[in-house]
Amino acid sequence: MISLDSIFENIIAELIIIVISLFVSVFLPKLISKVKSEQKIDPLSVAIFLELISISNLILNLSFWNNAQVTVFLTLSSIGLGYLVYYIYIKQCPSCKKFIRAQKVLEKKIIEKFTKPYKYQPTKQLLYSNGEVWKEKPVGKEKTRIENWVTKQIFYECNYCHYKWDSGHIDENLDEKTRPRPTIEKTNKKDPNESSYSFS
Repeated sequence: MISLDSIFENIIAELIIIVISLFVSVFLPKLISKVKSEQKIDPLSVAIFLELISISNLILNLSFWNNAQVTVFLTLSSIGLGYLVYYIYIKQCPSCKKFIRAQKVLEKKIIEKFTKPYKYQPTKQLLYSNGEVWKEKPVGKEKTRIENWVTKQIFYECNYCHYKWDSGHIDENLDEKTRPRPTIEKTNKKDPNESSYSFS
């Protein structure tokens, strides 16, 4: 069984994490982007590097260190850095690598309109007397509805270097927000997790 009992072993583990994170953060953005850039520092690479460090240390902490405060800090930082990676990825100019207010939409094109069948099981959601969900159960048979989709393409221009690029073809479901939801039924059943106070 692997253990990290000494300072030396922890340092070795951290060095391995840093080397792997650095390797992935350098080469992953290059695999994603088809545009060659002369910028030496890529914010996406930095964000990916920090995210990998945070996640790896969170795994180490959960596996070996078991420090509750460190767990909370690394969990929050991993979530925050994950959002930052996603934000930079969708907002960044492929050429100059800037991402803050860099993206300007020039045009949106609808390439194709089409439909897809969506199968779903109608359900009923039963609530405790306090409004919390007790359980959900199927009602009747499985149903199918036809949903409208579009294939779209968005064209962008960078506000800094004026490089132009597009999103590629994106399939979007126009009816996803109107999908049937469970019917709600409130019961008199008491929530076993609800705190009860008695006054004498």
